[in-house]
Amino acid sequence: MLEAGGTSPHDALLASAGIRASEIEALRARANQLEEEMEEAAQREAQLQRALDQSMTAIALRDKELKDNRQILNKTAQTEKGSRQSIAAFGRQVTELKTTIAACEEKLARTISTDGLNDDALATLSMFRDRLARGEGIAEAALGSVGYRAPDVDAALTKQDRHEVRAFDALLARPSWRRRLLLWLLRTTNRR
Repeated sequence: MLEAGGTSPHDALLASAGIRASEIEALRARANQLEEEMEEAAQREAQLQRALDQSMTAIALRDKELKDNRQILNKTAQTEKGSRQSIAAFGRQVTELKTTIAACEEKLARTISTDGLNDDALATLSMFRDRLARGEGIAEAALGSVGYRAPDVDAALTKQDRHEVRAFDALLARPSWRRRLLLWLLRTTNRR
């Protein structure tokens, strides 16, 4: 019936299927438009993918730089820790050396010069030092170093106040009596 009314057989067939002739053209135009939009979307997707790839490369590079910087920071922290420990050790050594120097200076201040002393005097001085180190008093150590005992010295000092000792001291004050006594002692010693 549509063909009899002058419609082309193609349009008549479409009309019998319920499709209008202009609708196919509109659908074709829409399909072409969608195809163009898809191409543009694919191009935009490709651009976005390239940008994403570049961003991922930049992020990977930054991650590597960050990892390298962290390693450098850790090494620096370890070096600084080691340096601080070395400085502390040096500080302790300096303190110990200062203490040692002060002790040596104090000991040196209490030291007696032995230059020019003979062997007997050095031995006596050494004995005196040893007695002091054992805890003896200064008087006991000095007397003991030369062969005396404190009770004997006290007894001798007590006798010095006696009349006969004072007379003997007065006799020894004269040079002639001193010489005679010395000669008598030498003769007595030679006879033994």
